[in-house]
Amino acid sequence: MADQELTERVRELINENQVLLFMKGTPSAPRCGFSMRTVQVLDSMGVEYGAIDVLPALQPLREVTSEISDWETFPQLYVNGELLGGCDIVEEMYENGELAETLGVEQPAGEAPAAEAPASDEPYKSPPMSIEGS
Repeated sequence: MADQELTERVRELINENQVLLFMKGTPSAPRCGFSMRTVQVLDSMGVEYGAIDVLPALQPLREVTSEISDWETFPQLYVNGELLGGCDIVEEMYENGELAETLGVEQPAGEAPAAEAPASDEPYKSPPMSIEGS
């Protein structure tokens, strides 16, 4: 069973942020390709989002997110308190326009962001947040 204090903190963060990404690393320094690709999609959409680096507490966070949303792998994107999914789902939603609709923004013109591109300057992003209490 997941740590109740951590579970409550994660629930608070999910509810406090319209768009919240649990990822490996930070938006400016992703630590896995899936996290990088998810950040690139969000950055291309120009939406503000919060980001949590799961690496400092990976296993406890796996237990918590498994309990909250029945999803253990990262990255995980939450919008309006609901889990959308991981990298593949986010990319698919981007490609078919569902992500823009869910986020309430216009679909960017052109192709999906290149997986090889480095993280861009992120003017629309809130700073990464800690899972520890405020």
